[in-house]
Amino acid sequence: MPVQLDKLAIALRPRSAWESVDLGVGMLREWWRPLYASFAVVFLPVAALCLWAGWAAGRAWLAMALLWWLKPLCDRVALHVVSRAVFGEVLGVRSTLAQARDWLASGLVGALTLGRISMARSFELPVTQLEGQRWRAARARRALLGRRTRGYAVWLTIACLHFEAVFVWSADMLGNLLVPAQAQQGTSIWEAMFADAAFGDVLGYADFCAYAAAVFVVEPLYVAAGFALYLNRRTLLEGWDLEVGLRRIAAQHAPAAGAVASAAAALLATALLALAPAAPAEAQVPAKDPRREIAEVLKAPEFPHERETRRWRRRPSDDAPGAAWDLSWLRAVGYAFAKSSEVALWIAVAVLVVLALWWGARLGPRAPPAPRAPYRPPPTLFGMALAPETLPADLPAAVRAQLAAGRVREALALLYRGTLSALVHGRGIELRASDTEGEALARVRAHGEDAAAQYFDELVQHWQSAAYARRLPPAAEVERLLAAYGERFAPQGAA
Repeated sequence: MPVQLDKLAIALRPRSAWESVDLGVGMLREWWRPLYASFAVVFLPVAALCLWAGWAAGRAWLAMALLWWLKPLCDRVALHVVSRAVFGEVLGVRSTLAQARDWLASGLVGALTLGRISMARSFELPVTQLEGQRWRAARARRALLGRRTRGYAVWLTIACLHFEAVFVWSADMLGNLLVPAQAQQGTSIWEAMFADAAFGDVLGYADFCAYAAAVFVVEPLYVAAGFALYLNRRTLLEGWDLEVGLRRIAAQHAPAAGAVASAAAALLATALLALAPAAPAEAQVPAKDPRREIAEVLKAPEFPHERETRRWRRRPSDDAPGAAWDLSWLRAVGYAFAKSSEVALWIAVAVLVVLALWWGARLGPRAPPAPRAPYRPPPTLFGMALAPETLPADLPAAVRAQLAAGRVREALALLYRGTLSALVHGRGIELRASDTEGEALARVRAHGEDAAAQYFDELVQHWQSAAYARRLPPAAEVERLLAAYGERFAPQGAA
C-alpha cells in the first residue's frame, strides 16, 4: 500500500510502545462503527461455519479450535479498514468487500500456517498485508521492525488472550448464576480447572458462543493496537513525523512563497532602475534603500526566527538579614525515623513470635517415627535374577562347564549373579534394585566384611570390562575367582 503521509488522520509523532498501544485504542474508539461492521460481515459467517463443523462432528471444542485457527483471516478485514481510515479513507462494508482481493491475496496461507503460531501476529501482519513482503524479505523486514518493539507486541497478545479468557469464564459463571441449580447439567469450565474432568468433556456450544463473542469484541482492538505499534516503529525508523511536518510547513507557506517572489522581483526592478541612466529631474523617483526594504520583508510572519537556549542562573538568596531559618525538614526527618523505627519494631516482634513458636514446637512431644518397612530382596539386580531357585544347584560345576565350552563371558556372568544372590540372601546385605554397581560395592564395604568386599570389588571390575569394554578375562582368572567364591560364599549360599 503506498504511504500517503499528507492524508494522515492521526497526530504522528514518536511515542513509547505502551503509548502506541493506547493510540490503537483511540483509533478503535474513533472508527469503531465501520471497523466492527466490516469485521462482523466476515467474522459471523466464519463463526457459523465453525459451529456447523463442530455440530456435525459432535465436538464443541472442534468448533472453538477452528475459530481460533481462522482468526488471521478475520484480522485482515480489521487491518484493511483501520489502515485506510488512518490515511483518510473510511471504508464502508460494501467498499471493504469490493476490495476483498487486497486483503485476501497477500500472504493468507502463510498467516494460517507458520505465521499462526507467532506471538506478535498483529504487529507483523502489516508487513505481509500492507507492504506485500514475502519469504526472506518478510523475515528480514519483521526482524528490523521487531527490534525493541516485538516484546511489547508479544505482551499485547498475552493481554488480549487474558481478556478473552476472562470474558468466557465470566459468561460461564453468569450462566450458572442465572440457570436454576436443578437445570444445570455437567461441569462448568471453572470447575473443570480444579477437577479431573477434561476440557473436551465440559465444553458446550454455549461456551463456543461465549468464545466467539469474546473474539468479536477483542480482536479488532488487538489488530488496531498492533497496527499502532507498527506505525510508531516506522515513524521512529523512517522519520515520518518529520516528513509530515515539512509537508505541512510547505503547504502553509505556499501563498507566502508567491509574496516573497513578488518582493524579490520588486527588489530586482528597483536595482535595475537604480543602475539605469538618470531620467530628467521632473521624472525622477526618490530612491529606496534596498537593505531597509529587505528588512521590512523579513519582518513578515512567513520568516520567523526563534532560538531556544538554556543556561544556568544563580537563584536569588532568600537568607535576608534577620530572617529565621526554615527547620521544617528536621521535623520530616524525625517523622521518617519514627515510622521506620516502628516498622522495624513490628518486624522484630514478628520474628520473635515465629522463633517462639518454632522453639515450642521443638520442645513439644513428637509423634513416634513410622516403623520401617521390612527389607525385601529385589527379584533382579542389574538385569540378573537373584532368587536362589533361579541358580543352578551346583554353581561352581555350572561355571566350570561354561568355561570348558569356551563361553568365558557366560561363565563370568553366572559367577557374578551367584555372588550377588549370596550377598543378598546369604549374608543379608540390603542391596536395592535402584543401586548402581558402585553403590552395591559401598553397601558391601559398609557391612563390615573386608574379605567379601575385596572379592566383590575384583569381580565387579572384571564384569565391567567384559560387559562394557568387551575385554574378557582369561579362563584361569575366572577359575581363580570361582575358587575364591567357594571359600567365601558357597557355605552361606548353600545354607
